[in-house]
Amino acid sequence: KLAGIQLGMIRQRKSVYVEISNPRMEKIKEDVFLLVPIYGLTENLELSVEIPYLHHRPAAVPSEEGTGDISIVAKYLLIPGGTENQALVVKGVVKMDNGDYDKGLGSGDKDYSIVAALSETVGQLTGHAQIGYTWTGDKKDKRLDVTLYGAALDYALSDFIHILAEVIAERHPDRLENENPLIALTGITYKFSDSLAVDAAYRWGLNDSAPDWSTSVGASITY
Repeated sequence: KLAGIQLGMIRQRKSVYVEISNPRMEKIKEDVFLLVPIYGLTENLELSVEIPYLHHRPAAVPSEEGTGDISIVAKYLLIPGGTENQALVVKGVVKMDNGDYDKGLGSGDKDYSIVAALSETVGQLTGHAQIGYTWTGDKKDKRLDVTLYGAALDYALSDFIHILAEVIAERHPDRLENENPLIALTGITYKFSDSLAVDAAYRWGLNDSAPDWSTSVGASITY
């Protein structure tokens, strides 16, 4: 059955290498609109489809927009957790290659990922740790497989308001990059009811290989 829908919008600025006319690094802005329908197969297993719509706004070339690479996600709760307990989730992701590679809307290859996330709650504070691995396709670009790891803290100010902080690192898929992206995040979530929550976050790159910054807002509707 349909378990819920997530809606989101991300705006970010990042550096890309431009080879047109005068080769150089250039800052571009990008908007991502995200639709995620979620289906609960059992109490512990859910499937979702992440559908991004991208709008690139580079300075040197015309803007491009369209549907990006769609991801199919399966999430299984191995350890349910509780108010004062641990929870363990394993997630598998298949990223499709439907986005237009020539317009910068997709990688041109399918990717396969597996991620494990462990959470523990003590009082009002919940700690999270995750590690993952992505097998990247290399038909279009000779990309490296990606190792992902991160840690986060979620503090409940009340039953309705949570604040969070997170640091994420991963191996850069570009073989020519010597530095791996490192990203920090801070955000807030407000729960209007058991079926509706909204969130906002700000991310910033801690080194030159990460996006300079990004902002995001979203809403989760559950049934």
